[in-house]
Amino acid sequence: MRPVRGLLVGVVAGAIALTPARADEGDAAGGDRGEVELAVVVTGADGVKLPGVRRATVQVSMERALKRDRRLIVVDKDDRLAARAGRLPADVVAEARALVSSGEELLRRGQAEAALLKLQGASTQLARVLAWTQKQELARAQFLLGAAQVLTGDAKAAQATFVALLAWRPEMVADADIEPTKVLPVWEKARKQAARLAGGSIEIETAPAGALAYVDGKLIGFTPTVVEGLAVGVHYVTLRRDGHERRVEPVKVSGAHPVRVDLPLSRSPRADEVATAERQLIGGLGEKLAPASAQEGFAMFGELLGVEHVVAVVVEPGDGRYRAYVYDTGGGLLGEQAVVVGDRELEDAFAEAATSLYVQVARAKARVAAKPRKPPPPSSSGRSVFRRWWFWAGVGTVIAAGVGVPLLLSIDRDEPLTCPAGSSCGDVVFRF
Repeated sequence: MRPVRGLLVGVVAGAIALTPARADEGDAAGGDRGEVELAVVVTGADGVKLPGVRRATVQVSMERALKRDRRLIVVDKDDRLAARAGRLPADVVAEARALVSSGEELLRRGQAEAALLKLQGASTQLARVLAWTQKQELARAQFLLGAAQVLTGDAKAAQATFVALLAWRPEMVADADIEPTKVLPVWEKARKQAARLAGGSIEIETAPAGALAYVDGKLIGFTPTVVEGLAVGVHYVTLRRDGHERRVEPVKVSGAHPVRVDLPLSRSPRADEVATAERQLIGGLGEKLAPASAQEGFAMFGELLGVEHVVAVVVEPGDGRYRAYVYDTGGGLLGEQAVVVGDRELEDAFAEAATSLYVQVARAKARVAAKPRKPPPPSSSGRSVFRRWWFWAGVGTVIAAGVGVPLLLSIDRDEPLTCPAGSSCGDVVFRF
């Protein structure tokens, strides 16, 4: 087995220690809906050297930390660029998901033969577009396919399907709601067989090097790297590198020899424009209102990525010292927080900082919302609109026309609507 290059080994080991592996990392964003979209950028303070691998480690750690807050949608810059350039196979993804849904419904209705065809198609299509979906979706489709094979009388094919699934997804739990007396015995045989599978390894290289590598949704390190102890069967290698499109490659592992893959990565569309915007906005960090050149960078981020906030992390001199900022895409500072890691994991330290940042964002919004608005200028007669006969006649007409229709005011702007003195206008709810 060829050794991994020496320089990256130490850095990768440190990165993995700072960012422990979790299931389904490296997946494209799911369908979660938060309240604000943001992107993360990382830079070094003056005099601080920031190699690409360390930059990526800091970025991944901050992204993970921010994702703990379900109100925040952390945008992968390269995924968003690909989507906006029409590179995302949205129709194929939607069709595959529809096949899974309809196949499962048929299966639960006892129509196993009709379900089998749909689930075969779904499993094939999801594997082809795995860069744009969630691995749990493919695992679910494969389990349902095995269940359909059981219920159509092909227990041998079902066991093979289950073993292949458990080779890359050993923590998978069977759905006990689908004909458990028929499906679970076959699943249990497959689980015991999968536990006896021989082990193998994959050597992963990329062009360019320095990509984040995940195998079956678990972070392995930066390329070039090696992952060992994989059960014989198909495994899914996901690759991410700043400025390049995400790539997912199925790799068949055998127990005889290590499998070597050397995978080229494609440059993301408009990645150079994002890099230019990033350099511009970095020049204004720390200012309450970014200077004109930095404002242009923030605005470009908003235009290119469609985000509302930019979270910037500056690596400062000294061991484990950082400063984090959150800006809106107009270049206004919303929050600032010093970070000293100490004995904590980097992600945990960033999570505490992220909480503080968005408390500051909420307080800033609250101050804006609480700021009294200037009253409207008096009419020519000096009488308020609320004292005019025609105003109340109009209100009476509306009420007479439909007393059962509530009036909803949806407020999503910086300044609140004013309320007439002595009246109750309800609560004003703002986002962040």
